[in-house]
Amino acid sequence: MNLIPQPYVNKKHNLFIGLFVFAITLLVYYLTMARSLSFWDAGEYITCSSILGVPHPPGNPFYILLGRFFAIIGLNLPHAMVVNFLSGLLSAFAVMFTYFFTVKFVTMWLKDDTEAYLAYFAGFLAASYTAFSFTFWNNAIEAEVYSGLAFTINLVIWLTMIWVERSKNFSHQNILLLIIYIFFLGFGIHQTSLQIAPAVLLIAVYPMLKDTARTSAFWKKTGLAAVGLIVLYFIFQPIGKASQIPDLHKYVIFLAFIALLVFHLKEHVSAKTWLLALFLVFVGLSTHFFLFIRSAHRPFINEGYPHTIKLFTDYVLRRQYGVTSMFVRRVDESGALGYNLLQKLWYQFDYHFLRYFSWQFFNAETVSKWMKVPQINIQFFSNIIVTFLGFGGAYYQFKKNKHSFIYFSSFMFFASIAMVIVMNLSDGEVRDRDYFFATAYNFWTFWMAVGSIGLIDYLRKRNKAATIVVAALLLLLPIINFASQYFIHDRSREYIALDYGQNILNSVEENAIIFTNGDNDTFPVWYAQAVYDPAAIEYIPPSNEGQPTDVEEIIYDTSTNPTEVTRKNIERAMKFKNDQCFGIRKDVTIANLSLLNTPWYIHQLIDHEGVEFNIPSSHIDQCQDNPNSVLYPKQVPKDSSLKIKGVKPGDEFTVTFKKGAVLYVKDLAVIQIIKDNYGKRPIYFAVTTPDAIGFEGHLQNEGMVDRLVPTKGANQFNMERLVANIDSVYSYRGIMDDTIYKDTNMRRLLNNYGAAFMRTSQFAHSQRDYANAIKYMEKAIDFIENKARFYVGLSKLYTEAGYFLLENDLIDEGFAHLENAIYYNRTDEELPGAIFQAAIYSEAYEKGRDLLQKMKPYQDSVMIQSYIDRLVRSKTE
Repeated sequence: MNLIPQPYVNKKHNLFIGLFVFAITLLVYYLTMARSLSFWDAGEYITCSSILGVPHPPGNPFYILLGRFFAIIGLNLPHAMVVNFLSGLLSAFAVMFTYFFTVKFVTMWLKDDTEAYLAYFAGFLAASYTAFSFTFWNNAIEAEVYSGLAFTINLVIWLTMIWVERSKNFSHQNILLLIIYIFFLGFGIHQTSLQIAPAVLLIAVYPMLKDTARTSAFWKKTGLAAVGLIVLYFIFQPIGKASQIPDLHKYVIFLAFIALLVFHLKEHVSAKTWLLALFLVFVGLSTHFFLFIRSAHRPFINEGYPHTIKLFTDYVLRRQYGVTSMFVRRVDESGALGYNLLQKLWYQFDYHFLRYFSWQFFNAETVSKWMKVPQINIQFFSNIIVTFLGFGGAYYQFKKNKHSFIYFSSFMFFASIAMVIVMNLSDGEVRDRDYFFATAYNFWTFWMAVGSIGLIDYLRKRNKAATIVVAALLLLLPIINFASQYFIHDRSREYIALDYGQNILNSVEENAIIFTNGDNDTFPVWYAQAVYDPAAIEYIPPSNEGQPTDVEEIIYDTSTNPTEVTRKNIERAMKFKNDQCFGIRKDVTIANLSLLNTPWYIHQLIDHEGVEFNIPSSHIDQCQDNPNSVLYPKQVPKDSSLKIKGVKPGDEFTVTFKKGAVLYVKDLAVIQIIKDNYGKRPIYFAVTTPDAIGFEGHLQNEGMVDRLVPTKGANQFNMERLVANIDSVYSYRGIMDDTIYKDTNMRRLLNNYGAAFMRTSQFAHSQRDYANAIKYMEKAIDFIENKARFYVGLSKLYTEAGYFLLENDLIDEGFAHLENAIYYNRTDEELPGAIFQAAIYSEAYEKGRDLLQKMKPYQDSVMIQSYIDRLVRSKTE
């Protein structure tokens, strides 16, 4: 049984197929990639690549540097296109190396070069399944670090098999040194690049375990070492907490592990090689110095501000997300479900890993539309195919070559089960985290491909015709998968995220401050401000345009009156932004509520956004640690009120805070920003913010933003500006185009547009402006995901409008509206009576009869016939 790959493939043929796979994959990725930003992290990564910014921890510095390099040489193409293409390029390389490492593994059990076609076939299948799987394709068409992660890992696996093929008694250590360098260079793309490092180590020492005695001794020593490392974990974890070095136990375990390696490999690896390996680790990690240096220059995006050793360490070690332990599972933390440790682990494996796994191949939504079959049935058969081929491939590999199986299954273990344990995802994640397991799904395609050639190998010895038919079907499967995934991955005409960001910006007056909530209402806005995009549109509404209106017709002056200090702050901020940013509406300040919990971000708003914040720097710096800081979280001891005063006389209002309310750093920061800037600069909350920190009663809606106003009311609108925004200012490119796919997140965010149109409809209804009430309600429903829940209301609106038209002797128009009322709610039991009364009132008996006939199939036909009979009698009378 071979320990190493065999030289049975033709190198030229192999290289040609690999390059062919790369070229086809890259072409598809180019055709389907986003031309602008996408939601979530893509906007931030494009922006940071464009301006050399510092993104959210841990920074992904090598990806940002690569993105910046591509932006510089991008032939004047929009930076979004260039950085998105970088992801496609890295992903295409990852697919190519999927092909190459699959061929290497398969050759370990081939008998001679006459069977080389099995390796080519398996490599092509694995690469095809990987390239067009759900998560992998998503990562390839937008600016995402997981494309670089896939490239790094697949390159390492291929190099590992090259080393296995060439090494004799631990020779060719230069390849191992290259692998170490790539691992730590990849760490600068994503820190989970090290997830397969233990598997590479196992494969490296595996040839030393040829005899049973040595193997037994190895596993005993490995077990003892594992126990020892776990003991060290529990010893040094409390010591680290007590000494304020929360990751001390990780450092100790890492050093102990390295010491064990050096000791046990002393006969095979020289001190010089170890020192060279250490040097390459340092060089690979050196991309992180970019974060430290660039942060000190304070770019427009400078998350975490890692310009000191402490801030840099906290940033790279992701301490802002909290310290977690894989021994404390983040599931059922309240204990309400009574889960034990194993149940929690299974929940995480099932809910996160297996649920995302079911999305990867043969998109059930698309195939069910093709075949007119329920989606659940398609999903079932898809799971059967993927499971059968995958487990069949694992079994076939095990039977053909146990060494090959051990090599590959070690990679799979650390990419799947170990990742579930280490990532420790909670049961309340803010978004789907399928990308964490994309490596495992990539590896599963190898087993699917091996299962496919196992079937061929089984049949070719029995029935040649059946072999040809099955081979054709097996080749057809990845084509079906590709076709089923194409529509949902085609972002080439999708500008929804760009429009979302610019619509928020274009909603507000000049020099406004907007409070935003999270990634999807902040990153698109940062992108729109910082990155030149030829598809972006700028609009600055004139100050005090129109008058605000609510149900009580409140009128007041909305203009602001900046002080001299405010003007100087704005001038300073604009100078900074004009130097750094190349997009639209740089006059607007974005204040992200999540980031307002951090002192560095408050300082950034003061220094670079011109926000007035009259609290000493020492209190800002200590807001998270010192109870004496005025920004330190506190509970309101009694019902309290706070007066907010503008610059102009009489421009003031009071907000109240209930006893027991907890105010966090961000809440206190928002209150301080409003206190110090109200009346000097327009202040808004994006409609995506779930909490207005006590100012909810003083918000006036203007579309995608709510403006802070002195009047108090539950439903305040500036209707003139709201209508201008939704009708003339906002862009809705692609939203109504059914040939452009919208995922769940997009559809959820688009509901905010629907809400703006719905508010306009409600106002028009209150004014008995039925034409606009219907117009805006129908437009609102176009944006809303759950449309059916509003059909009853729209039907009643059409009914009411129909009566209004009939009162004005517009008979045809009135009954046309009643017909629309039927269309939207055929089962409304009150509607037949309403139509009967309308026909009697207008003496339009035949029109009433015709509409009632249309309702017969949907309601009590006897009752409706009685209405019809009464109309006939009324007409004859």
